[in-house]
Amino acid sequence: MALFWQVVTLLSVWLLYGFAASLFVKGSNKRDYLLLISSGLLGGLIGGRIGNILDVPENIWWLREVIKLGVAILSMHTLQNIFKWSGLRK
Repeated sequence: MALFWQVVTLLSVWLLYGFAASLFVKGSNKRDYLLLISSGLLGGLIGGRIGNILDVPENIWWLREVIKLGVAILSMHTLQNIFKWSGLRK
């Protein structure tokens, strides 16, 4: 049961990053959960890795979150264009 709640927590964080990114990407649909979760996942993973590589100090912890959000926005825009060009989405 503990594993279930860990998965639910991860999905909710990815949805939160994806929803925040959808506010900045023009033409994104907030009901497209595949796009929200995948962009949030990529933003969290790649942005977190970039934050670790940059070795962000703990007194400016919010910089790592800004990096994650920026990568989530970039990945949402890229995934939206890939979905549009491949014909998976309208």
